[in-house]
Amino acid sequence: MVQPLLLGHIIIFALSAIACVAAIPQARKIQHPGTREGFVVFLGSVALWSGGYIGYLLAPTRSGKVAFYILGFVFAFIAVGAWLYFCAAYTGRPPRHAPFRKLILGTFLFFTVLKVTNPLHNLYFTAEWVTEPFPHLVIRHELLYWIVLGLSYAAIAVGFFVLMERFYHTGSDSRPLVVLVGLSGLPAVATIIGGQVDWLLPLMYEPPGVALFAVGTLFFYRQRFEGIRLTGESDKPAIFLDQETCVRDYNQAARRLFPALEESFGKPLTAVNTALADHLTKQDVLAITQNDETRYYDVSSTPFVAGEVTTGQLVTVTDVTERESYRKRLEEKTEQLEALNRVVRHDIRNDMAVILGWAEILEEHIDEDGEEALERVLQKSRHVIQLTEVARDFVESLSEDEDAELKPIELQPLLDAELAAVRDSFPDAQFQVSGDLPDVSVLANEMLSSVFRNILENAVRHNDKEVPEITISCEEDSDTIRVRIADNGPGIPDNQKDQIFGKGKKGLDSPGSGIGLYLVHLLTQQFGGKVWVKDNDPNGSVFVVELPKVG
Repeated sequence: MVQPLLLGHIIIFALSAIACVAAIPQARKIQHPGTREGFVVFLGSVALWSGGYIGYLLAPTRSGKVAFYILGFVFAFIAVGAWLYFCAAYTGRPPRHAPFRKLILGTFLFFTVLKVTNPLHNLYFTAEWVTEPFPHLVIRHELLYWIVLGLSYAAIAVGFFVLMERFYHTGSDSRPLVVLVGLSGLPAVATIIGGQVDWLLPLMYEPPGVALFAVGTLFFYRQRFEGIRLTGESDKPAIFLDQETCVRDYNQAARRLFPALEESFGKPLTAVNTALADHLTKQDVLAITQNDETRYYDVSSTPFVAGEVTTGQLVTVTDVTERESYRKRLEEKTEQLEALNRVVRHDIRNDMAVILGWAEILEEHIDEDGEEALERVLQKSRHVIQLTEVARDFVESLSEDEDAELKPIELQPLLDAELAAVRDSFPDAQFQVSGDLPDVSVLANEMLSSVFRNILENAVRHNDKEVPEITISCEEDSDTIRVRIADNGPGIPDNQKDQIFGKGKKGLDSPGSGIGLYLVHLLTQQFGGKVWVKDNDPNGSVFVVELPKVG
């Protein structure tokens, strides 16, 4: 009877130690760093805890037994800290950011020192050698032991609580892990009553429960264990799928969004929601209607990898209803803007061209008193036609993608063409070129002409001199070229030099549309260049357009 009792205790703790050590390689495969670290240290400390008890039972001398018992005693305390670390990390509470970390560590070290030095003060336990029911060292726990044990159990209970909370927020597939966690706590009963039962020694019997939990979670319910962590760490609807895209777990948010998940464990995702399954490989949003309300969701998938093998995936569903509604409003406004552009380009432009044509015919049939009025009609007609061109270019610039398709554009013929056009439109103005226009190409597209046309026309329209004088010159370096367009107008105050390129800014009491220079700004940005204005000498302004060269 004596040897079987001793042997039974040795076997229990030996199996516990072996199970924890065997589970460590599996724990090291856990992807989440905090969970992995906490679980590995937890298993290692429990293995050493069990080893200390085995040494206590087998050591032939009193001093050896006390030393091994203290060893197990210390690692039992370490296991409590590792358990809390593991539970916090697993449930999304970063343990490294826990409050009062230094105080907790200091308290842990203080009690550890008291345990190691117990032979000097006997505050934790006293020991007495007895021969019944077999020769062994009887440990009698003192008050400090029970105080520390109570505090340890309180800390362990916190870990149990956060685990159960996480299990609650996942699908029904968490039940096996709930059972494992519950069973792992049962040996605590043996710890508490060990001193009152003849066939139990006054030891802590938690290692077998830990071994059961480790083997169960890492060898039998590994995917569920990892899946619950993944699905539970986000407030967004999350579903864990296996290799065959069958449902293995989900959180409560996902169940509320997809009620069919309730009875879906082991079923393919297509049986839950065909549209959701289809959107695993689609880029567009998923529309879901509930209670006569339609909301929109982005569906993303994160692979779950063991080694180099993909064993599952985490599907996360993000509500993007506000973003999608805003996108739809933008699409509607863009369609309206394009419709307006068609009206401006076709109807208004065509009608104004007819008006201009008839007005030009009247030039030969009107007397001297009406010449000034007719000239104003002609000027305004040409200006309205020019505005339709600006509006067209403006809408086209807004319709371009963020990364507009650019290509080499020869700068000299483009500037020559724009100069010819403005000379025809403004015969009373003087346009000249200072130096030679360089034979270079810049990175842009066909709308580059609109940049220079708007600046040149702007320089005439805002000029207060009887004869507007516009001078074009160029400066270049190895990477860029700067086109300078100088005028002899009133100039632009310093506090408006940046503002004039903003949407709706019209400069100095301008009768214009307010979009010409804004269009210049948008286009030069698309070309990878920039535009700015500075003072001319002795008066007027200089608009500088800098563009990247090609070749």
